[in-house]
Amino acid sequence: MSHIYRFFGEKVNDGIWRLADEEVTHALKVLRLKDGDLVEVMDGRGLTGHGTLKIASKSKAHAVNVTETSTPQDSFCRWILLGALKPGDVDDLIAPLVELGADKIIIYRQADTPYFRISDAASDRWQRLVRAALKQSKRPWSVDLEAVDDLGAALDLVAPCTYKWMLDHEAKVDLLAKTLAKVEGQGVAALIGGEKGFTAAERAQALKAGFEGVRLGPWVLRARTAAQAAAVFLGMMRI
Repeated sequence: MSHIYRFFGEKVNDGIWRLADEEVTHALKVLRLKDGDLVEVMDGRGLTGHGTLKIASKSKAHAVNVTETSTPQDSFCRWILLGALKPGDVDDLIAPLVELGADKIIIYRQADTPYFRISDAASDRWQRLVRAALKQSKRPWSVDLEAVDDLGAALDLVAPCTYKWMLDHEAKVDLLAKTLAKVEGQGVAALIGGEKGFTAAERAQALKAGFEGVRLGPWVLRARTAAQAAAVFLGMMRI
């Protein structure tokens, strides 16, 4: 069976969805889909469906005869907080983090990194990468992504999370022991530093905010490796 592409859209009537404007260009000019081709649609709020493509014009298309499925949102959220890495490194991480189950991604600027790493242009690009990863992985709920000026602003956002873990190779507690234990509550936030890890001040700031230091095995991981490994561990906590 050939691959069936998924697109963002909105339901306009029973069995009829309108594809988002930017999706129409991709469907018609890049993928060169035709009237009657099978497509999948999603609204990013748990509603998905599959139907057939109906092209109205070069800029407008619908999915018709759509059979829908509604997926409830997971009540246990998994957040990744990541120090803004070098240009391109965050781009490479977005898809794996989305595909591995992160529900929210917060990119924060550490004190010794330039502001352009969390620029509006970078944030817009990351949002597009999130949408692409959602469609590819066929996750029914959107993943929120925020870029903030500093670690303090990132820590202020994690109040809804019951568990707060700082990935720190100096910690004594192993993250595996945490994820294999029975956990209940609102969710978990995993805090990861940038290329240089955490300064002493940042480590103290996170501990004061309620984060507990945990490690990912005996070795020192690069930030991008640690972020993906953390997403895998958090995915093991689905209850």
